[in-house]
Amino acid sequence: MLTLESFIRFLKEYKLIEENDKILVAVSGGIDSSVLLYLLNKVRRELKINIICATLDHGIRENSMRDVKFVEDLAETLEIECVVGKVDVPSYAIKNKLSVEEAARILRYQFLEGVLEEKKCNKIAVAHNLNDLVENVLFRLSRGTGPFGLPGMKPKSKNVIRPLLFFTREEIIDFARKNNIKYMEDETNYDIKYTRNYIRHTVVPMLKKINPRFELSVLRFVENIWELDEFISNQLKNIKLRSLRGRLYFKVPEAPYLMVELVRRLSVDLFGRAPDKEKLDRLKNVMNAKTTFKISFWGNLGLEVSYGKALLGKFLEKEAYEFVVGNMSTFDFDPFLVKIGNDGIIINKRKIKGELILRNWRDGDRTSNGKKIKDIFVSKKIPSFIRRIIPVFADENGIIYIPKVYLNKEYLGEENNENIIGIKVELKGGFSI
Repeated sequence: MLTLESFIRFLKEYKLIEENDKILVAVSGGIDSSVLLYLLNKVRRELKINIICATLDHGIRENSMRDVKFVEDLAETLEIECVVGKVDVPSYAIKNKLSVEEAARILRYQFLEGVLEEKKCNKIAVAHNLNDLVENVLFRLSRGTGPFGLPGMKPKSKNVIRPLLFFTREEIIDFARKNNIKYMEDETNYDIKYTRNYIRHTVVPMLKKINPRFELSVLRFVENIWELDEFISNQLKNIKLRSLRGRLYFKVPEAPYLMVELVRRLSVDLFGRAPDKEKLDRLKNVMNAKTTFKISFWGNLGLEVSYGKALLGKFLEKEAYEFVVGNMSTFDFDPFLVKIGNDGIIINKRKIKGELILRNWRDGDRTSNGKKIKDIFVSKKIPSFIRRIIPVFADENGIIYIPKVYLNKEYLGEENNENIIGIKVELKGGFSI
């Protein structure tokens, strides 16, 4: 049952609110968000928090401004600051080839994130309830979502909190009636042309004929998924992520399942979506079969794995550059920072045939004594994507020096000699090969 006491207990149990939080409450004027605003207003002094109200006109219904005016009046009555926004969801949906529901969700969170930053809030409170959770599970199940994506919502996701998530719509209606909380009725909630409304008014009632406590059964199922999700998250915490030119670089986990789940989660963060199951299954199948492989998720976005290292993002193209090395220069080939001066690897200028050249590695390159550079890369297990960007030093006879990989010691000179050149190469950002 939803009471002030049970609401506070839920907030504390899931650590949704902390002292001095400044919370942006998303309010549509419907019963769920109106009750949420009422409850947070009731507890704000006891829990020592500040709240701001935000409402958005989605531009879907002709009388949408009526709801905005209702929220403004409600916030004024409660002496809460209210921020109003307006968007054109139908036009955005058409332009971006999205459903109206998805377009509304995207624009709503864009608006809320903007207000969050402007008003210096640290959390967004939304009024999703247990029925919403159930409908979301059924919606995602019908679309073929994997287990961790099935719930689609948690009591807390980054800076978004859902204080009503464990309370049913019936409990919220009962609380509103007992506390005389006014709200606006959104007639589109009954239009079953929208998928979620169809699930709410047609699918769920059928399932409740099988199990009247269907919502609670789904909740128990989702709680198990949350626990498993937390377990997997803890397993993945030990994997260090590095940034390489806007891509994510990491060591491949030994367990194929952990690798697949890591890539799925990182893809959601990096690309805003997860790869198709077919692509993830392919990743699992080739992990132990090949030392180097690429999988395209979307065009030139994907994953490259080589010698136990992985690069996720836009595929790295092979670089083409060539510089004559002077006495004092700095070259940035992220993550390689090359400094030409008096320290580092000391090269005897008299040993150099022609000019000392700094360039990219090329197919067919050999050392000055004839060994294939590709064979050295293989023996040293240098990932394929690192080979494309690593700088090399060469003269007319071939490759003299590759940072962290190869050095022809015959070219070494002695310090305090005027006929020497120093080459120092640093790896930035904690990167290593």
